Amino acid sequence: MKNRIRKMLLLVCAATAALLITACGGSSDNAASDDTTQAEDTADDAAAEEDAAADDSADEAVTGKYASIQEFIDSDMMQESLQQQISSLEGTGMSMTITGEDNKLVYNFTFDDPELSTAIAADVSQLESSLDSQASTFESVAGILPAAIDVENPVVVVRYLGSDGTELISREFAPSDDSAADTATE
Repeated sequence: MKNRIRKMLLLVCAATAALLITACGGSSDNAASDDTTQAEDTADDAAAEEDAAADDSADEAVTGKYASIQEFIDSDMMQESLQQQISSLEGTGMSMTITGEDNKLVYNFTFDDPELSTAIAADVSQLESSLDSQASTFESVAGILPAAIDVENPVVVVRYLGSDGTELISREFAPSDDSAADTATE
């Protein structure tokens, strides 16, 4: 059971990292790799689509950013990435949703399998350890959100929920000083 939990948590971390890299376009990385070029092309395509829809939002036309975290999540680019990540979790006994709540990007990971949910609820130390090990990733995401979204003091929230919807553990991540400084210089 512990091996299954570890595998699921690794899959969640990998899925989250892939989603974040794809959705944010790797904007904080200046390396000239093919992956970065593809991510920038995707971001450029999204920006072009965004410009075409500029009549819908005065803020968007002025700043070139999404007006809110929820608008960013609802964008075609983010929805494509999100669907890929959700499908990667199929068959694992876990599902994921992402929402925007004011200045918060919220990841909800739900253990759909009641037996697995009960086992994890009995000992959340593995979840805590997973969150600790991913803290810098989530802090970096919070730090780069202002590059794509018109948001002040962004926060990334990660929640793990049991099969009945009860919160097993939740943690909020604000930008680290390094990621906030990087965003400010862009």
